[in-house]
Amino acid sequence: MRLLALLAYGLFALLLLLGLGLYGLLSQLDLEALTEAGDEVLRENYALTLSVSEDSSLTLFPEPAVVLLDAELRALDAPAGAPLARVGELALTVDLAGALKGARAPVRGIALRDVDITLNPTRLGGGASTGKGDGDPKEGSDDRLSLTLPAPERFPVQRIELANVTLRLAASEDAAPLALEGLEGRLAREERGLALTLAGTLTGGPSPFPLSLETRLRGDEEQLTAEALSLQLGTDRFEGAAWLRSEDGGQRLESALTLRGSALHLDPLLALAGRLDEALAPGDPALASAPSGTAPQPVLRWHRTVDATVDALHLQQRSLGPAALTLDFGAAGGSGSLNLSRLLQGKASAHYHYDIGDSGALRLEADNLRPEAWDPRLQGLGALALQGAFVEDGNAALGLRGTLTVSGAPGSLDARALKAPLSLAALLLGDQEALARWPERLRYESLTGDLTLGAEGAPQPFTLAIDDLSLTGALQLSAEGTALTAEGRFAEGGATFPVPEALRGMPLPVRCPQLEAGLSTCALDRPAFLKALQDGEGNALRSALEAAAEEKLPDALKAPARALLRGLFQKPREDGGR
Repeated sequence: MRLLALLAYGLFALLLLLGLGLYGLLSQLDLEALTEAGDEVLRENYALTLSVSEDSSLTLFPEPAVVLLDAELRALDAPAGAPLARVGELALTVDLAGALKGARAPVRGIALRDVDITLNPTRLGGGASTGKGDGDPKEGSDDRLSLTLPAPERFPVQRIELANVTLRLAASEDAAPLALEGLEGRLAREERGLALTLAGTLTGGPSPFPLSLETRLRGDEEQLTAEALSLQLGTDRFEGAAWLRSEDGGQRLESALTLRGSALHLDPLLALAGRLDEALAPGDPALASAPSGTAPQPVLRWHRTVDATVDALHLQQRSLGPAALTLDFGAAGGSGSLNLSRLLQGKASAHYHYDIGDSGALRLEADNLRPEAWDPRLQGLGALALQGAFVEDGNAALGLRGTLTVSGAPGSLDARALKAPLSLAALLLGDQEALARWPERLRYESLTGDLTLGAEGAPQPFTLAIDDLSLTGALQLSAEGTALTAEGRFAEGGATFPVPEALRGMPLPVRCPQLEAGLSTCALDRPAFLKALQDGEGNALRSALEAAAEEKLPDALKAPARALLRGLFQKPREDGGR
């Protein structure tokens, strides 16, 4: 027993001496000086100030580490305001081998835990540069940035770990904050490269949206390659690769991204994009477009390309079939092409051009769009072509202002959408067999239309002409779908659509509450139709009805019919008849 006690005391003393010795080596790191140095860098470069809890300490187990607790970042001009970032724990793992050699103990690993960062859109915009540029800064410019890529094999630490990190945009008054929550990640040395994993969930949209990334980084100061790249977007996963190349001494970048997946659901992505637009508050002075000549000048030329293919592209509970996307962007603008082999038999292209100080311009072109591939109920409409020209406008619907022109080859139109509003007129005319003579589909020779996106954010003007039938109205774009309110007219003397002559030139107001569900949702707006009659628009119809009544009705019913027609076509007096 005495021997066991001596051994226990000896081991305790040895551990105590070893701990004291290690603590002495680690004490070369001055926590106060480290905090002050970081605070100085943040003040001078980012207008931020750093504070760290006095509970921060040096620990030995499970690994020797410097642990900073409850660190907070605040704006320099608002030191008493809410912190922009909170870090529950920042642990710097120390390399004891380096410390034992007499050098200042190097950091082997960095761990960030329980981090909460709030990004305020009013502080996201950079300061405007007074220098003038043309989108491709001249060589030798004093404010050009030279970028050297980090070589993975010379990465300064063994690993970086993230746990329970939250990034959020500051909440507006009437919307939940858009945030990336529960972010977990690890960047670690692996042979001659780095293994990277990140995973989190976007919240603030219609539903939580998982995101994750896995890849291995290899390369040197001139080119960085992401191999075996795996990207998850919601329920969809993509595999691929990417590379980033530094050229001209680091003043020019080239990059390429290639992705392939089995499916991509666009609806949650579009919903998140809409939430992002709301969160960024387009009316905010910090995000407003800078005047010409004072816009920030690019300090680094970057040419980038993207190639993505997916076996099934999904939108609004529809499958558009296989899709292939190619994007090519440079400092002055770029272009893109989308191949939808099922929806698009021809070609589609988008070209975006941007000059310093001016709004971006977007041109769209597409040939041989097949409407039935979007909705089987549009079968027979014939192939469509699109041409559009837009400029960026933060106050306009979809952020664009311009006109999209639609044109179509010969096809046929589902007659049910027209039979519904015409049935009332046929009943009044006493010609109930007229609609029975209509085929289920009405052929037409051509189709043209225009959709104008304006800056008022209200229902968008829309015009459509199908031979001798024209529609003029407005499209209401929303997340729930697209509603159409329009006035239709048959041209006088037209021959494409077999309708009574009395209806030619007569307005037929229609409403389509869900245009995505096909034309079968369209119906006559009966109050608007009655108002048009009472405003004198239906004189030809009134004459035809009066003639039909005189010809076909018994004498006993002619007087009541005339009274009925007077009531139908006579505009009510504003004084209520007094």
